[in-house]
Amino acid sequence: MGEVRVALVGIDGTGKTTVLRRLRERDGVAVVHAVRGHENPDSPYAGLSAALAGASSAADEVGRVQLKVCVLYLQLSLFGPAERHAADGCRTVLADRHPLVDPLVYLPLFAGARREDEPGADVDAWWRKQDPDAARAVRDWLRTRTGDTDPWAAGMEVLLWGALAPDALSATLARHFDVGLPDGVLLLDLPVSEALRRTGQRPGGGELHETEAFLAATRERYDVVLERLSTTHPHLGIRRLPCSGRSVDEVAAEVRDAVTAWSS
Repeated sequence: MGEVRVALVGIDGTGKTTVLRRLRERDGVAVVHAVRGHENPDSPYAGLSAALAGASSAADEVGRVQLKVCVLYLQLSLFGPAERHAADGCRTVLADRHPLVDPLVYLPLFAGARREDEPGADVDAWWRKQDPDAARAVRDWLRTRTGDTDPWAAGMEVLLWGALAPDALSATLARHFDVGLPDGVLLLDLPVSEALRRTGQRPGGGELHETEAFLAATRERYDVVLERLSTTHPHLGIRRLPCSGRSVDEVAAEVRDAVTAWSS
């Protein structure tokens, strides 16, 4: 494989993480998880990413989208350094999600969801649900990224991005996350009913956004976003891979073929 960066995207439950693990083990490619960075092999940011994963789970328990998107912003802020670290000595980097693609899908949906604009006691409850040491790491990273330690204000600001026009949102994401688009985007596509069955089997149950209506809207948004990216960035490789009824090895083989084609 030549030098190439490819992002795997799709609704939760499509098997992105499993496919990437298989490719890393068999083909030796570097893998970067945009949201769960502690799953990156040899990640120097594993401790902070694990703390953020706990904060994300706490946001699911509290049920407030402002806290969820605040944590998502903090998680995606680790992608640029992690990608550069993974690319050091490796010519092929595969990403599980991407900060310049997935937020184009999710943020307008989060911004349009009905929500209360006052936190009440939920911010304090969110902090208490986290391990104290992990919460300190989250608070420090929040201060580093925003200059403050108010997760509600950060979440509200990120939600406002979702109301921006597509070009403005893309520019905002690029500025905040300091990364470029990948060379290719592979959409792993799965019917919502099957995705729900898969996510329902995860330890701890589903996340805040893993509902049938939200997943259906997300699946439609991926079509819109990737169609627009193909128009505004004609050199960006985009491919849809159906996953229903297919084994991990079959999907991984198609991903491998696409990466090989884009690197040649």
